[in-house]
Parts: sequence; structure tokens; C-alpha cells
Amino acid sequence: MDEAEEVRVGAKQSGEVDRISHLPDSLLCQVLLFLPTKDVVKSSVLSRRWRDLWKCVPRLDLYGFDFHEEGCYTESGMENCVSFVDRFLSFVDRFLGLHSESCLESVRFSFLGDGNREPDNALIWRWMNTVLDMKVKHIEYSEDARESDESQIPPAIYTCLTLVSLELCGVTMSSPEFVSLPSLRVLDLIYVIFPDDLALETLISGCTALETLNIARSAASAYDKLLVLRVCSQSLLSFTYCQDKEEDFMVDRSVVIDAPRLKFLKLDSHRTASFIIKNSGSLVKVDIDIVFSLSGGSNFDPADLPKRNMIRNFLGSIYLVKDVIISSRTLEVFYDYSRCEPLPLFCNLSSLNVFFAHDSWEMLPNFLHSCPNLKSLVVDLPIYPDPGRIYMIPGPRCVLSSLEYVRIMRPLNGEELETKLVSYILENSPILKKLTLILSAGCGFYRKKGKSVILKELIAIPRLSTSCRVIVSIWEI
Repeated sequence: MDEAEEVRVGAKQSGEVDRISHLPDSLLCQVLLFLPTKDVVKSSVLSRRWRDLWKCVPRLDLYGFDFHEEGCYTESGMENCVSFVDRFLSFVDRFLGLHSESCLESVRFSFLGDGNREPDNALIWRWMNTVLDMKVKHIEYSEDARESDESQIPPAIYTCLTLVSLELCGVTMSSPEFVSLPSLRVLDLIYVIFPDDLALETLISGCTALETLNIARSAASAYDKLLVLRVCSQSLLSFTYCQDKEEDFMVDRSVVIDAPRLKFLKLDSHRTASFIIKNSGSLVKVDIDIVFSLSGGSNFDPADLPKRNMIRNFLGSIYLVKDVIISSRTLEVFYDYSRCEPLPLFCNLSSLNVFFAHDSWEMLPNFLHSCPNLKSLVVDLPIYPDPGRIYMIPGPRCVLSSLEYVRIMRPLNGEELETKLVSYILENSPILKKLTLILSAGCGFYRKKGKSVILKELIAIPRLSTSCRVIVSIWEI
């Protein structure tokens, strides 16, 4: 009787059904694809059948510290056994050697050094070239190297015909002579250094099937030389651009987007001065936290005509969207701009989410006035107020004729502003169906006043809609 039969007999005698033992090896390998490589290797101790099964799994998923063992350090902190980095390197070499004649579906690993040595770029190149030759579909590689202008990624990455998704973090890229990535659909570039503007532009334009692009940039990187980031793609559907907000490294940079099929756009950067969006007719949703490099206490100057034109053109490229997520900082820039030029009407906008980093409300009604067909409004507030802010909602008040649903999260500490905000919505929304107010019971305001008093005051506010329900939820924090 072989081992598989013994397992099945044991299962029958115990009354349990052993479904796993009936699965073919090919299906078991597909199940193991969902596990990190270190756990896949551990499965080899289950039985003789599982002993070599991990070698057939077409996925490498490793983290450098997976090979760190407890007790390998002396009192001085130095390892007294073989370096976990060396163990990591040895295993990757062995794994790739076992799969050299087969296709590799996915590669995901972080090469974390021991803090005393730089990663071996020649070794990384060899690994990358090997997995690319194995017709890999998915690559995620994260580097923990000191910043350098030396490329850690081989040029062969630019001409992989099978690559479907690519995520790189903390690496330096070479300047490509030619890019052809016909299968690539998802590209994530996290703190990736390119030698010049053209290198990144060439990479993006060479991904002819690209649908999702995510770029994050470091504010403090001395090697980030990009002054104009151009995204030109005929296939792109979703683009996210984030940049650190450290004001000590303020540089006027530009992002130019030419993607006629783009549906979702997220911009999160206070250091970028200019955002130019071309062919924006397909945009459906935007998530924006930008100030056109006006952070650090600088205010919008109506006499600055280039800045006015820049903001006007940006508003003109997003006014047809249906769903907007916006920060209070961006609203403040638009509010200052509206004092010299009117905001465009967002006639298609039906859903608006506003995230407040501070508690100044003077710009919100002004923006709502430009949303004649808004149906849903979500406001997310800070828990603790800024005592230096002046609370005001300037008039005249507009009728929110289309608003149906409102949710206000974590209201402020101040009774006057809170009452004004809720009153403004209830008294100016003729078809409002529901207003949900989620309060934070830990704030000082709620400790001074009883919950019952707060509820009575809120319920007593007059409302223009006869069918509106006010729902109050109090969080205990």
C-alpha cells in the first residue's frame, strides 16, 4: 500500500473525506500559487508526494528577511552564522536553476541587504534576465539599496513580450533605446529613478496595452531629475500620481497627461506646479489633492496670469466628471481662484467626497454652487479643531436642488460651525432624503454637553425637505 492509499484509508476510518489527496499535482500547484514561496517549500514535509511538489510551482515569492533566523546575532548585533542575505541569494539561484527549462508565471521578491553592503547589480541583472527568458507574466521587485545612478534593472525588461504586470520599487532604470511591452496592462513605479524625462515617456508609450499606471515619487531624492512627466497612452484607463509633500524640496514640476480613454485619475502632490490634461472627455472619476505648488503659506495671486491660466485649464479638463474626491487644500485654491474668475459648472457631477485636513469651511458652499446636479455629498472632517481658524459660511446661500444623500464624518469640536453646516444643508436641500451625522464622542464638545442635548438640537433644525431623515451615530473614542 503506497502512502496516498494509506492517507485515504486513514481518512475513511476516521470518517473524514480527504479531498486534497484526490487532486492531481497540476491542480495542487495552482493552489500553492497563492502562498509565499517559504510556505510552499514547507509543504514538502507533509508526505513523500509533497516532497518535490514545490519545485513545480511556477511562482517565486520571497522577502529577504524570510531567511533571517532567530539567535543568529551576538550581543554586538553581528550575525554569528551564515548571513541571511547569503541564504536568500543561494535559494533564489537554486530555485531559478530548477525552473530554467519551464515557464515562470510570477516573480515577487524584495532584496533587502544587511545594511552593510550594496546589492550586487550584476546578480540582479542575471536573475532578471533569467526570469524574462522564462516568459514570466508578473514581476514585483523591491530594492532597499542606497540611492545610485547605476541601473539595477537590465534593458531586457523593456522588450518582454509576455509581461502582464510590472511593479518596481526603489530601483534605478536605464534609458531605453526601444520599448515593446505588448502584453503589459499594469505598471507600478514606486520611487523609481529614470535618467531623464524621455526615458519614462518612452517606457509608457511602448506599453501599447497599458490600462493601469501608478507612479509615486520621492521629494527628497537627489537622483530624481524628471521635471516634466509625460503620460501619453492610447489604452490607459486609470492613472495615479503621488509625490511626497516635503516643502523643503519644493520644485516647479509638470505632469502632462494625454490619454483619451482615461476614466480614473488620482493626483496627490503639493509640489507639482502644473497639471495639463489633454483629451479628457472620457474621465469619469477624479481624486485630487493638489495645490499647484501654492503650499507652505503662499496664497493665490490673482495678478499671476500664468497661474490663473493653469488653474483655468485644469478645471476645464475635469468639469465633465461624474465623481469627485477632493481635499480641502484643493478646494481652498479653487475658492481663491473663484474670487477673480467664476468656476465652471460641473453639470455631470453626481457624487462629491470632501476630505478636510483643517476645519475651515468657507470654501465648500462656493464649490457646491457649481454642482447643480449633485446627488451625494460625503464630508470627512478632522476630529480636533484648529483654534486659529475663522469659521464662516459666506452668502448668498444657493439652493441645493438635486442633493439627496449627505454623510458627515467626525464633526468638529465647535458647536457654532457644526450647527451652521448642518443647518445650511437641511435648510437649502428641497429633495434631501437622508442626512447621516457620525459624531465622535471623545471630543471635548461632547463631554461638555450631553448626548441627548446634542440630538435634540440637531433634530430641531428646520429642514426644507419634508421627507428627509436625520440619522445620528455617536462613536465612543
